[in-house]
Amino acid sequence: MFDDRLEIYSPGTIPNSMTIESLPLRQSTRNELITSLLARCKVDITETKQFMMEKRGEGVPIIISGSEKLSGKKPVYQLIDNSELLLTIYSS
Repeated sequence: MFDDRLEIYSPGTIPNSMTIESLPLRQSTRNELITSLLARCKVDITETKQFMMEKRGEGVPIIISGSEKLSGKKPVYQLIDNSELLLTIYSS
């Protein structure tokens, strides 16, 4: 965590057929266990959302939209050494 951004590192690469550019357009589950757990966790945030994760493949578009609303900047996804995904979300 930095004054102007949050960096999130996730071990592992993206599937072979995907690119950083296609992340918002295509669906892929990187961790099936976490995905399954979040899909079963109930939340009481809004009247329309009943579970922590409603459907697969919506995470990247939500991150992009929320980040742009927060800072006016798009978040940046980077693949490091083809073995780790880095997401940078800006705060200002």
